[in-house]
Amino acid sequence: MTAADLSARLDGFGLGVILRVDVIRAETLDQLARAWADDQTAVIDALDRLAAVVQRTTDPDDDTGWHPAAIDAARDDLETVVGLDAAEVTLRPDTAIILASELQEAAGATFTAHIRGAAA
Repeated sequence: MTAADLSARLDGFGLGVILRVDVIRAETLDQLARAWADDQTAVIDALDRLAAVVQRTTDPDDDTGWHPAAIDAARDDLETVVGLDAAEVTLRPDTAIILASELQEAAGATFTAHIRGAAA
């Protein structure tokens, strides 16, 4: 993995830092495609279960409210069906140094950092 596969930047509101790790997305899609090739029905069923839960919990006309446990369970089910690996990456030392620098720079530019600096 190279520094181009990773980045850290300030979010649009200046409240947080966005960490982008393209390799995790690519590996997830590869694993999804392999599982699809092995058993389309199982993958479709798991995706349908997740879609139903997410749709139900984000629909403004749904008065049952937000169900994070149901979403977590549907995600866990999909991860099991697809056989997703842990969402982690190994960084080379030079890449880790570059990422750490970007994270420090973005974190220091957040609104919270500015407020804490002004209060000190």
